[in-house]
Amino acid sequence: MAKRATPTGGTEYRFRIDAYTPDKIPMGRLAEYMGELATLLGEKAFVHFRRLERGSTILVHAIEKEAVPKVRDRTTAVRRGEGTQEAMRAFQAINKLLREDNAVGELRDKEQSAKILQFPGRLDASEKFASIKQQGSIDGIVNSIGGRDETVHIRLEHDGRQLSGCYTTRSVAKELGHLLFEPVRLFGRGKWNRDDDGNWTLEEFKIESFEALNGAPLPDAIAALREVPTEWTDDAYGELGMIRRGSKAKRNGGH
Repeated sequence: MAKRATPTGGTEYRFRIDAYTPDKIPMGRLAEYMGELATLLGEKAFVHFRRLERGSTILVHAIEKEAVPKVRDRTTAVRRGEGTQEAMRAFQAINKLLREDNAVGELRDKEQSAKILQFPGRLDASEKFASIKQQGSIDGIVNSIGGRDETVHIRLEHDGRQLSGCYTTRSVAKELGHLLFEPVRLFGRGKWNRDDDGNWTLEEFKIESFEALNGAPLPDAIAALREVPTEWTDDAYGELGMIRRGSKAKRNGGH
């Protein structure tokens, strides 16, 4: 098939990825790159994908004449760190894809023979964070308790996600077993890791004690608090917490 010429007065932008060849890049990954590039360049009605070229993988886009100044202004602003929120997000998303693919990338303007944007990808000197260990608590629903040795593993449902890094002693697990499939608050020492995008994940959590939660919705807890024969004081929030945990809530497993 013959190559289509660049529209008269327009130009071509070329985005190069150094991790793949055109016959090796997965279709889904290519679609991710193209979607973020479309957002980065803007003027979607006037920017058209043309072809893939060799030299690693080069995505060629044709920019129609009337859109060239706007696209150049948009990419120049991104290079200066002054782009729109949407364009800057797309730049970071592309860089993340490259980093995951152990690649670097660049965007060039054929008309000006100039490098418009550099994507550091795997070379990105993102700040690395060591694991953080500290005392804390986690709320959730106990879904499973198991283990044959002295360390018993607890699976907890927390904010719609399953946490499998929780563990405790047999004595605490025995007491916690009475609250299987019930909401609880676990107290102990956890280890958290932070990734390059600033997201924190729990690696492990040693449960030292716990308390039952009654799972009452906040409006119900507030209504119950209003029935308490007392004036609102600095301790009001503490009373609210007691109501949400249940008036007979007992902290277990402590020393």
